Amino acid sequence: MRDIWTIGPTAAAACLREQGFTPRQAERLVALKRRLTRTDLDELTYEECWLRFVRWLVEHGRFTDWPAGVDAGEEGATR
Repeated sequence: MRDIWTIGPTAAAACLREQGFTPRQAERLVALKRRLTRTDLDELTYEECWLRFVRWLVEHGRFTDWPAGVDAGEEGATR
């Protein structure tokens, strides 16, 4: 795909449609490209990616500082 920032998202989608993509596929690819470019994932270090992943785990309740099988509200649970 040509550089989306020089030709614009509409022209980028048109180029993709010329290559055989459906209009929906073209729009979704352009949106994905914009989202990935905006987050600058290529510039993040390994540690920054790891911290983002761990933060996601904590935010979604997949990682906690409590031992397995111990509920935070149970008696005898200490930090």
